[in-house]
Amino acid sequence: MKNTKELSSYRRIFEHELRANILEYWLKNAPEKDGDGFYGAVDLNNQPVLYANKACVLNARILWTFSAAAMAFPTTIYAEIADRAYHVIQTYFADHQYGGFFMEISPTNQPANDIKHTYAQAFALYALSKYYEFCSQPDLLRQIQELFVLLEEKTKDPAHPGYRESFTRNWQLISENRMADHNEPKSMNTHLHVLEAYAALYKIWPDARVGERLRELLLIFMDKIIRPDGHLGIFFDEAFNEAESSRGTCSFGHDIEASWLLWEAAEILGAPELLDRLKPISLKMLDAVERVGFDKDGGLFLESTRYGSHVRTNKHWWLQAETLVGFMNGFELSGNPHYWENVKQSWDYIDRYVIDHLNGEWFTKVNRLGKPFRVEPPDDPSPYYRNDWKIDPWKCPYHNGRACLEMIRRIDAVIERQS
Repeated sequence: MKNTKELSSYRRIFEHELRANILEYWLKNAPEKDGDGFYGAVDLNNQPVLYANKACVLNARILWTFSAAAMAFPTTIYAEIADRAYHVIQTYFADHQYGGFFMEISPTNQPANDIKHTYAQAFALYALSKYYEFCSQPDLLRQIQELFVLLEEKTKDPAHPGYRESFTRNWQLISENRMADHNEPKSMNTHLHVLEAYAALYKIWPDARVGERLRELLLIFMDKIIRPDGHLGIFFDEAFNEAESSRGTCSFGHDIEASWLLWEAAEILGAPELLDRLKPISLKMLDAVERVGFDKDGGLFLESTRYGSHVRTNKHWWLQAETLVGFMNGFELSGNPHYWENVKQSWDYIDRYVIDHLNGEWFTKVNRLGKPFRVEPPDDPSPYYRNDWKIDPWKCPYHNGRACLEMIRRIDAVIERQS
C-alpha cells in the first residue's frame, strides 16, 4: 500500500478525535469541581453522579491515558491531569498498611471496597509505569518495583501457572469477586492485563525477573488460553484447563485486543522466537473475529455463545476501539490491504453511531442498528457499565484514547517505512 495521502488523512482524523473530543470531554467533565480528584460517574447530560463510588480501575486508566497523551502532545493541561490522577492513586487508593490498592473509595475518598483484585492491581502497575515513562522519578520507580514484588509474592500461584484472582485487604486468598461468571479460579481477562502491565513495566525497567514473568505469560496465552480456532478461552481452573462454563463463549473484543497486545508484549520483551511463533497466531485471531464477530457495517459484536452461534449483537464502545488497533496491527504484520479496509470500515461505523457528536465522548453501547442505549433496564445484558452514564467505574478514556494514540503512532510508522 503506497497511498500515504490516505494514511495521512486518517492520521489527522484520529488526532482530532483524540484531542478535540475524547481528551477534551474528560478535561471538562471528569475532574471534581469541589475536590482534588475525579467523579465516580457522569451521566449522559454531562452531570456528575455525586453518590457514585470512585473506582481504582477508572482512576488508573485516567492516569495512563493522560500520561500517554502528555508524552505524545507536550501540553501543560494533559500533564496536570496526569499529575492529579497520580495524586489520587497515591493519596486515596493506595493501602499504606498492607500494600496494593483499594478497589473502590467513597465520594468522600474513604475506602469503600478493600478487596485486592489482581486485575485492579495490574491496572495500577500499568498506569504507574506509563506515568514513570512520562516523568521519570527515582522514588516512583522504587514504588513501582515494590508493587511488582508484592504482586509476585501475593498473587502468583505457587503451585500452578499464572496468577490468582482475589484477596482480602491483608492479602488472604478468597473466592469471592473473581473476574469470572461462576467464580472460576482464573480468568483470561486478568491475565491479559497482568501481561499488559508487565510489558509496560519491562519497557521502563528491563529486569530479568520481569522479563521471565512476561515470557511465562506469553506462553500461557499461546499454550493454554488461545484455542485452536483462534478465539480466547475465558475462564479456567487452577491448573489452567478451561472451565466447562466458558468453553462455548467467544468474547470478540478480548480476542481482537489480545491479538495486538500479545504482539506488543513480545516486541517489548525482544524475543524473536516468540514473535515468529506469535505472528500466525495473531493473524489467526483476527480472522476468527472477522469470521463471526465483525458485522457487515463495520461494528464488532459483543460475543457469541455455543461456539460462534447465538451472537449477542450489542456493540460496546471499547470493542470498537480495539477493532481499530487489531486490524491495523494485522495490516502492519501482513501487509494485506484487506485489514486496512477493515480499519476504515470500523472507523466509519464508530463515527456514525458510537461517537456522541452532541455531548461528547462515545456512547457506552449501541444496538445492532446503531441506536445508543440511554436507559438502565433491570435486565441489562451487560452489568459492568451503565447505559445511562458516560463515565462510570468501567467507562474510561483508556480504550478509545489508547486506540487513537496507537493509530497515530502506527500510521506514522507505516508512512516512514514507505517513504
